[in-house]
Amino acid sequence: MKSLPIGPEEAFVLSRVDGRTNESEIAAVTGLDADRVGTVLAKLAELGAVNFDGPLPPPEDRRPSPSIPPGARLSRPAVETQEIHGQGHAHPAAALYDPAELDEDVELELPKKRMILDRFYRLDNATHYELLGVAENADKKAIKEAYFAMVGGFHPDRYFGKKLGNFKAKLERVFQRLTEAHDTLSRARPREEYDAYLSTQNRTRNIERVLGDERSRAAEIEHARRVIDEEARIAERAQHTPGRGSVRPMDTNERKRALARKLGAGSMPPRERTSAAPASGRSPVVQELVASDLKRRYEERVTNAREAQIQKYRSAAEEALATGDVISAANSLRIAVSLEPDDAELAKQLKQVQDKANAELADTYLDQARYEERNGRMQEAAMSYERAARGKPSAQLYERAAHCILESDGDMRRAGELAKKATTMAPKSPEPRVTLAKIYVQAGMKESALLEFERAAQLAPDDDSIKDWVKRLKRGEV
Repeated sequence: MKSLPIGPEEAFVLSRVDGRTNESEIAAVTGLDADRVGTVLAKLAELGAVNFDGPLPPPEDRRPSPSIPPGARLSRPAVETQEIHGQGHAHPAAALYDPAELDEDVELELPKKRMILDRFYRLDNATHYELLGVAENADKKAIKEAYFAMVGGFHPDRYFGKKLGNFKAKLERVFQRLTEAHDTLSRARPREEYDAYLSTQNRTRNIERVLGDERSRAAEIEHARRVIDEEARIAERAQHTPGRGSVRPMDTNERKRALARKLGAGSMPPRERTSAAPASGRSPVVQELVASDLKRRYEERVTNAREAQIQKYRSAAEEALATGDVISAANSLRIAVSLEPDDAELAKQLKQVQDKANAELADTYLDQARYEERNGRMQEAAMSYERAARGKPSAQLYERAAHCILESDGDMRRAGELAKKATTMAPKSPEPRVTLAKIYVQAGMKESALLEFERAAQLAPDDDSIKDWVKRLKRGEV
């Protein structure tokens, strides 16, 4: 093969010829267009490198004409359009990247640039299933077909020798993720673990959404307050309505007029005229006492209505706890505390349930973090470990978060803060100090690193790796 007058592209196609694979399969594996594969195979046949069972048909031009001329500058954000049910209706998706990236001078046509950027900027939020465009119950065959149909456009070898600029790293990252998705979903055990990870991830998101939904909680509190006010007013009207509660006595003339109305008399005795004295016949002092009494009774009714609402949410919390739903229980108690913020016992109960909810959330984040770390997703693992530490503060969780940031070349300042917190919580544990020392090395703080390694060596005198770090730092080899 080395003696043939061919380039890297032809050599790559030739390496995939095995006597069993047909043209379309070679195109899928290499990522080249079918017509380009045909042209390359024809050249290899002329050179005597391959043989065909029958005559090679002329290649067809299957390439779609680009909708935008190569090199054209967009005056609006780049969007992706998708035909809906073959009716030609286009649905624009929100732009995920700065359209200025399309202007980079590289050997890629504009549609190809858009394809790479669109896929690259979806990587962080897309699941393996979404990335390959398959359902979560897709079988192994469907997953492989989707992978080979998609990976061709992102295979780095397809762009060998081309000027790619910043697109090169994006292209490699997309190809890596597509391959990771295929390798994970096409094997039973990794797929089972990944599905469990997705389930855990969805659970953490749902818990965060419920706990952080202040708008819904505020609406529920406002509703409860309206109910309290309405129930107090209903009780007040019931107390002053004749036939319910107290009955206002009638004088003689009133009884006569009531009897006349009942008998249907055409005329009723006229009302007796009164003097200019106050209609109530009460002195200002008496009126003040009456008003005060009315206010007191109204406040009592409001208090009773509030206690009824608080008891309602307390009962809801107890029912939720009985079924193990600490998240709903915490929400119900939050509303109860908002209605009676001075109730110390209620506040204490809320704190206990809130701690349980945070611990449950921490457990789900911990499961998520462990999976992410095992699979080399260090940035995600660092965030998950740190979130787990919020609910269950521990030196181990802070140390793992710092370690993952270090491994991902992330924010060393943040990593140092987490590692210091871990050393404070566990001053006699060598692991946090080793992680902190490595962070210092990464930051170029050699003296601080040496100091931490020496402290770690005192805590773990039999650890040869720590001794080696100390020696190398003293010799200036690091």
